[in-house]
Amino acid sequence: MAATDPTPTPARAHPARSRPDARPMRLVIGAGGLAAFSALAAAIVLPPTPAPSATADTQQANVAPTGTPIDVQRPIQYVQLQPGQTAPPGATVIDPAAPTPMTIVVTITAPPAPAQKSRVIRTTQSGKVLP
Repeated sequence: MAATDPTPTPARAHPARSRPDARPMRLVIGAGGLAAFSALAAAIVLPPTPAPSATADTQQANVAPTGTPIDVQRPIQYVQLQPGQTAPPGATVIDPAAPTPMTIVVTITAPPAPAQKSRVIRTTQSGKVLP
């Protein structure tokens, strides 16, 4: 009669496992995704900013058009030595009694280029050059 009994017999009863709560990790993953999305959106929407330069020399170098060399004059630091002191190796020593040096810049203009003689080349429609 056990086979025709309408009430099922319970299988082995085992205690229900306790699962960890997923809500805190869902919040962390959602916040990370939102931060990544906002960083990508800001990178796409905002225009690029130029890199900061450290000194004024590099700012002048960045302003020059391409292909043009720039002469950058570094400031000269003069030090007056006390009696008995010697200049460090490689330093230029200027005698205080010597006259001040002068720099003269002379600009020489190039002579005008000779005018080129125009030459007419006659061709046919197919590109053959006529004498």
